[in-house]
Amino acid sequence: MTSSQLSDHLEDKVTQETYGLFPVPITRYSVPNHEDLKQQILNWMSKQELLTDHKRQAICHNVLQVGPNNQLLNDIPDVAKTLLAATTLHNNNSFKYNTQFSFSDSYLEIANKDAIYAPHEHSNCLYSLTYLVNYNEDQHAYMKWRRNVASHFYPVIQLDSQELSPYNMTEATFKQSEGDILIYPSNITHGYDSNPSDQRITLTANIVPI
Repeated sequence: MTSSQLSDHLEDKVTQETYGLFPVPITRYSVPNHEDLKQQILNWMSKQELLTDHKRQAICHNVLQVGPNNQLLNDIPDVAKTLLAATTLHNNNSFKYNTQFSFSDSYLEIANKDAIYAPHEHSNCLYSLTYLVNYNEDQHAYMKWRRNVASHFYPVIQLDSQELSPYNMTEATFKQSEGDILIYPSNITHGYDSNPSDQRITLTANIVPI
């Protein structure tokens, strides 16, 4: 039997490490009973007014609100329960705040062709979410998130990069499908580019602790 001694002069000894500190948690939750909830939402929509004056014209274009704020969640408790369950999962996988959650506001929206939602953030709430109720990933705009670049010191020096990485990207996204609930901190910049097709239906909500 032979034995060997460990050497402290190995060529592959780790001499440096780069850490990605303070990641931003964004959750994609696929609703298991989406088809049932979608049908309830579409039935609800058929009885509501389309609102062009919805107080968000400054950040969006060609977007209609269906019914009053929060009314859908009051009328369809199954939807409210699903959104809160998804929020709790997101919280338990990330910040782990010791609290329960409620809605500060919510609104169902139809984005038609060429609709845009300019990059924006929310205050006085903890999380925001977007439920993709009627969504075709090949025909509808997808949500994007953007690094906060408002600081006078970002970037320190503007240089061309050899390639994109999590450390130099200013904007990022991922694959999204109908029936997904996207949950993210309210203060991260979010929005979407020009929507290529009609009938992109989303339910958006802002979440507060209770």
